[in-house]
Amino acid sequence: MKSIHIYVGLVLLLFGCKKEIGPQSVNPDKKGTGKLIVINEGNFGFGNASVSLYNPNTGEIANDQYKNVNGVGIGDVLQSVKRHDNKFYFVVNNSGKVVVTDTNLKLITEITGFNSPRYMEVFGDKGFVTDLKQKVVYVVDLVSNQIINQIPTQGWTEQIILNNNRLYVLDRGDYLANVGLNYIYVINPISLIKEDSIQVGINPNSMVLDNNNKLWVLTSGDGSNEKARLQRIDLTNLVLDFTYSFQSLTEKPSRIAYDSINDNLYYLNSSIYKVKNEISSFNPSIHYQNINKNLYGLNVIQGIIYATNAKNYNQTGEINTFNLNGEILNTITSSIIPQSVN
Repeated sequence: MKSIHIYVGLVLLLFGCKKEIGPQSVNPDKKGTGKLIVINEGNFGFGNASVSLYNPNTGEIANDQYKNVNGVGIGDVLQSVKRHDNKFYFVVNNSGKVVVTDTNLKLITEITGFNSPRYMEVFGDKGFVTDLKQKVVYVVDLVSNQIINQIPTQGWTEQIILNNNRLYVLDRGDYLANVGLNYIYVINPISLIKEDSIQVGINPNSMVLDNNNKLWVLTSGDGSNEKARLQRIDLTNLVLDFTYSFQSLTEKPSRIAYDSINDNLYYLNSSIYKVKNEISSFNPSIHYQNINKNLYGLNVIQGIIYATNAKNYNQTGEINTFNLNGEILNTITSSIIPQSVN
C-alpha cells in the first residue's frame, strides 16, 4: 500500500521528494449530485487530499467537493470515510484528525488528538478509530466528539469491521518492521476489552465480511519465507477454517473486495482477480488483465466493480468501472491518488 510506503518512504523516491502536482479537478465549481463518495488521498505532505462525488446513473463526477462547500481543503492524506447517522466521518491520516460533515459535506466539527488514524467503525454513540503508529484503537464519544479511551493493540491497526456486536480489527504489527505474528483482534465495544485474537498470515492488508458470517483476510507474506495468503475465519466459533496460498513469494495481492449480490471475491494483484466464494472449487482467475494501469483501490457496489488508477501518484487519477464479464464500462477522471469509492 502507498500509505505505508510513505511512512517508510525514504525507500521510494516517489514519496521522498517534492513533485510538481498536476491538475486536481474536473468541474471543481460544480456542485456534485452523486451518490458515491470518492476518496482521493492526495500526496503526503502536500495537503491536497480531496473528495469527489460520482453519480453512477449518469457517469458524471464532481471533484473537490469538500473544498467547494467549505472553502478550504480537507487535509493531508485522506484515508477513509464512514457514514453514520446522517453524517460523514472523514479520516485524514497525516493530519491526525477525523473531519465530521453533514450529508452535503458541510463541516460540522473536527475530532483531533489522533496520531495517524486509518479507519473508523461505529457502535452506539461511540466511534472506534484505528491507527498506523499508536498501537491502539481510539474510542471516541460521538456526542462530545472527543477521544475518551484507547484499547491497546500489538501494532499498526488497519481495517475495522462491526459484526454481531463485536469489532474485528486487523493488526499489521509494527509499521516499520513487522517481524512478529499478526492477528485479527476481537473487541467488545461495550466493555472495550479485547476478548480474543485469531492468528493470520504475515502482513495482513485487507479484509471483508461475506454473506455467511465469514471474514476473509488477505495477507501479503514477507517476500522471503511466507507467501501471500487468502484466509477465511468463521466468526461463529472464531476458527480459521480455510487458507489459500499464492504461488510465488513475489506476489503481493491487496485490496480484497466482496460482491454480496453475486457472492464473489475480488482482489488486486497487478490485474483484477476474481474467485467464487466456494472453497470446494476455489480457483482465482484474472477478471481484468491489466497492462498499463496502476491499479490502486478496489470496491464492488451493487454488482459494479470500481478500480482506481493512481497513475504516477502525481497526475490526476481515474476510476474504471467494470461489469461482471471484466469489461470496462466507464473511465472517470478523478483527482490525485483516488483510493476508494464508497
